[in-house]
Amino acid sequence: MAEQAERKVDEQTIREILNSGDVTAFFQPVVSITTKSIIGFEVFSRAGRDSGVGSDALFNEGLSPDITVEVDRLCRARALEQFKPIHAAHDRLLLFLNINPKIFPQVGKGSMVVADQARAAGIDPANVVLECPMNTPYLDAIEHYSGLVREAGFSTCFDNCAVDHPFSYSLNRVRPGYVKINRSFFAPEDGDENAGRTLEAFMSLARRVGCVVVAQCVESEEESLRLLEAGVNLQQGYYYTKEDEDRSNDPARLFFDKVAATHDKYKALKHRQVRGKKELYGDIFRTATAICNKLANLTEDRFEEGCRSLVQGRKGVISLFVVDDRGVQVTRRIHTGKSAGAAGGTGKGADLSAEDYVLYLDMGYDRFVTPPFLSPYTGGRACLVSRPFFSLSGLRYTACMEMSC
Repeated sequence: MAEQAERKVDEQTIREILNSGDVTAFFQPVVSITTKSIIGFEVFSRAGRDSGVGSDALFNEGLSPDITVEVDRLCRARALEQFKPIHAAHDRLLLFLNINPKIFPQVGKGSMVVADQARAAGIDPANVVLECPMNTPYLDAIEHYSGLVREAGFSTCFDNCAVDHPFSYSLNRVRPGYVKINRSFFAPEDGDENAGRTLEAFMSLARRVGCVVVAQCVESEEESLRLLEAGVNLQQGYYYTKEDEDRSNDPARLFFDKVAATHDKYKALKHRQVRGKKELYGDIFRTATAICNKLANLTEDRFEEGCRSLVQGRKGVISLFVVDDRGVQVTRRIHTGKSAGAAGGTGKGADLSAEDYVLYLDMGYDRFVTPPFLSPYTGGRACLVSRPFFSLSGLRYTACMEMSC
């Protein structure tokens, strides 16, 4: 039934549009907040106003395969033609151009019509980024096609990536130059806090694969700033569309004021965050010094008792244990909060000599701080700080302190 519903498209009207070439491209800017500039445009194609055909019909899943191919090629040709004057005035701007993956079974593996279209429009392939959706059954074809177009000088992009897509598998296979994430990463409808953690993991993966991340469908200043905090400085969406009172005729400068204003607000936010982080870590290091001073006044047989007292009496201390000069843990890991079982780390007698928080001190550093992580005891953000101290008997030990951050 669903397939029959999809087929209820007036293909004759679509063919008339194809014959007349009555398709118009609309350009949405992709902006870089950190450089306060526009790096390019994504193109959206629409049938002419007089046709009465909406985008849902022009790109309907139920169109015949041959019409789907013709629509895809016509939209690309029109987009390249309309981009030509923009390219002439701003030759560093990129054009993000969609490719419908449904055409791959029809056109064959070696089809490079897009290269001919770019050449006809006088646009260097280096200025064109070819987009395909990530969540598609045509991943094999996309992987093959991506290799071909990269050899021809084009860049590639995965479009509309969502938190529930198999993005690790897809990115590692295709390795596109760009990947666009949708609102599920930064504006989940149900307020899911895990979206932020997924975005953090996604950014880490993208850096390893070599992808540049772009956020699409950004609708507000709050979302833009949230993305900037996560490291996503390339953005596009309603928030950056032209203001009603703007009368500029230069598409590359329509959005400069909005980008510059967002950059200034982000800069002010970062200044506040850095000041806050400086104060936070100042408190953490003072607490670490105080803990080491307390432990230095104890004999070895009282270290564990001292750890228990310090964890209970020091705000922000989540867990604490002591390591000897060989890197062997000599106390249990005394902690606040819930029991974490095996996730809580090692126990008394464990060899920790190869751990960074021990190894760096052995190499002469006076302290070490791990990157932030989620504490298995509290579920909150934490870091582990290590500092050496000398016991009453003059032996060197290391205090390892997990603290809220």
